[in-house]
Formats: sequence, C-alpha cells, structure tokens
Amino acid sequence: IQWVGALQGRQLKFILTLGLLFPDVPGLANPGDSQLRLVLVGKTGAGKSATGNSILREKVFLSSFSAVSITKHCEKGSSTWKGREVVIVDTPGLFDTEAPDAETHKEITRCMVLTSPGPHALLLVIPLGRYTPEGQKATEKILTMFGERAREHMILLFTRKDDLEGMDFCEYLKQAPTAIQELIRKFRDRYCVFNNKATGAEQENQREQLLVLVQDVVDKCNGRYYTNSLYQKTEEEIQKQIQVLQENYRAELEREKAQIKQKFEEEIRKLKDELEQQKWNVEMERQLAEREAHWVSRQLTARDDVLSQNKILEIILKVFRVFSSLFKD
Repeated sequence: IQWVGALQGRQLKFILTLGLLFPDVPGLANPGDSQLRLVLVGKTGAGKSATGNSILREKVFLSSFSAVSITKHCEKGSSTWKGREVVIVDTPGLFDTEAPDAETHKEITRCMVLTSPGPHALLLVIPLGRYTPEGQKATEKILTMFGERAREHMILLFTRKDDLEGMDFCEYLKQAPTAIQELIRKFRDRYCVFNNKATGAEQENQREQLLVLVQDVVDKCNGRYYTNSLYQKTEEEIQKQIQVLQENYRAELEREKAQIKQKFEEEIRKLKDELEQQKWNVEMERQLAEREAHWVSRQLTARDDVLSQNKILEIILKVFRVFSSLFKD
C-alpha cells in the first residue's frame, strides 16, 4: 500500500499492533438497546467538536477555530431522537500528532469505555476544501486502526458546507480532490454534509439527515453495533464492576435498614401508649421504604456510577499495557 511508507514507524507499529491484539469480531445486535452510540473521529481541526454540538443542538464540547487541538480528552454528550438516547463521543486527533503512546492508549481506552459495548456508527469527519497529504494520512491511520469490519459502521461527515456558498455538493464533487472522490466511492455514498454555523431549521434538517443515515447503517448491519475483542473485554470488566457496586449498594441498604429498625424498635419499646407506638411504626416503615427506594435507584444507575469513576479506565489500561508490552522491541 503506497501510503504505508509515509506513516511514522512507531505509530504504524502501534496501529498494526492494535489490529493483532484486538481483532474485529462479529458485531452484536441488542433489540433492547435504547441508545445510538456515535463516535466522532478525524484529524485535529476537522470540526469534530462543532459537529458534536450540532448533533446535540447545544454546546457540550469545547470548540473554536485553532491550529492546535482544543479537545484533549474523549468526552461524551447525549440527546434524544425518536425516543432513543443519542450518545456522542468526541475524540482528540489521536494519530495526527506526535502524542506519546501512553496518552494515545489512554484516550483510545477512554473512548471504548464511554461507548461500550460498542458504537453503532463511527463518523469520519473531514473538512471541505484542500484535502492535504497530512489529512489523508490521518484518515488512513484511522481506517487502519478500526479495521475492515468497522467500514460497515462508518459514515463520512463533511464539515464547512457554508464554504460552498450555495454551490450544490454534487457540483463540488466534480472538481473535488481525487482522494475525496475515492473515499465517497469506498463508503458507497454514505455521507452527510454539515454547516456547523447553522441554526434553526437548517441545523435540524442536517441533524435529521445524519441520524436517519445512522439508523439506515444500523438496519443494514441487522441491528449490530461495531465491536472487537478489546470492546468485549472492556464490557466484561464494566459488568464485573457493576456487579461489585450493586452488591455494595445491597449491603449498604441492609445496614441502613438494620440501623433504622434498631433505633425505632428501641424507642417503641419505651412507649406505653399504643397510638404513639403505631405512629412510630408508621414512621419507621416510611424511612425503610425511603432508603429502599434510594438504593434500588442506585442499583439501576450502577453502570453510570462505574463509568463516572477512573477505576474502570485504570483496569482496562492495565489490560492494554500487558498486551502491548508483548510487542515492544
């Protein structure tokens, strides 16, 4: 492949190692999945954060015109569409800078934790205009990192539609760089064009077009989301931590119930008036029901609690480091 020689040796080895250690596995379908999980990938400055904000219809991700990456870490935002939660994960330019491998590992892992058990679509964000060799290399690295199977879940998302100044996109394609035309063919015309300065009806229309396209991708994949062996390991560890947390919540519930019962039963035994005893019994039952409702609610949100902690990220990073160490020079 012609572009391989242009890649940095260390980064190329790392990308290829990802493919060896964590190969694609068949995607999974979950009819009960209430989410649509989308990951924004692309070169620094492509407009990933602004695109995420356009999809969410609010400024969740820090975004501004800059020659350097504003987004330093993977971040998550969500909104709803046709009754489903749309989860957007914004990523820094993972392979377009000479970032230390350790930081690259950490952000890839963070992305996987935030989108586990796997994204339904990967949005490859490319700005319209001059498609530089550096931009092509960044795109090629991303495609290599995710592998062939991920192509089924990938959508091209072109930003800076406003730069066309009213020109029809199909007309633009006739004079677009060959590399852009090849990408569109490779993705079988699976693309959207965004103006991230748009508001109102224009913003809503482009959002709707994208999410309909995402749903079409999901349908063509028979409801499957993208996954690989590392995603599966990530989800396995998340489930373990959820179980531990839920057991802790159950234990805390039993401890609080025992405390409440002990406190009230001691007081009730001191009372002689039967009516007063009944009042204390009613209050005890109220407090028991309140604490039970609280801890049952915490069990239902245990996954969110796990994902909000750094512990799960550290666990997956350890797995990553163990495997990666096998491939060091």
